[in-house]
Amino acid sequence: MKISKMTDYGILVLNHLSDVGGAKQSTDDISRALSLSVPTVRKVLKILVDSGLVSARRGAHGGYRLNRSPGQISLLHIVEAFEGTLYLTECSSQDDACEITDSCSLSGHWGGINQIISRLLASISLADIRDPESLARFTQSWQSGDLIPLLELG
Repeated sequence: MKISKMTDYGILVLNHLSDVGGAKQSTDDISRALSLSVPTVRKVLKILVDSGLVSARRGAHGGYRLNRSPGQISLLHIVEAFEGTLYLTECSSQDDACEITDSCSLSGHWGGINQIISRLLASISLADIRDPESLARFTQSWQSGDLIPLLELG
């Protein structure tokens, strides 16, 4: 699984908006700060605004800012804003579009695996990925098995 460049850029934009606190940032401000082209920043901001993660205000005193605190923005919400609903395989989607679902012995298992990954991404916030200590604690918990009960589906 690999996130797209646009998703990566979206995380960078959200990180920048978090860095500046509640200060509104123009497209040009964000473009300069992140060394991304203005058209790319516009595309990213449109997705972030449409998803409700960022608010936009037009005019001389306008700009963009986070709609929520970084601790309330999950990695799952960011990924799904850019990539759509997370489905690892066709058979783990609502559409059940795979043509071999009926004969596949694993098709029933992908939904649970998909839920585990979704819950994991939902448990990681923008604040967490901005904080190396938080990530270190998360990694230690994962390695010690402390997160396993968090992820159990049943």
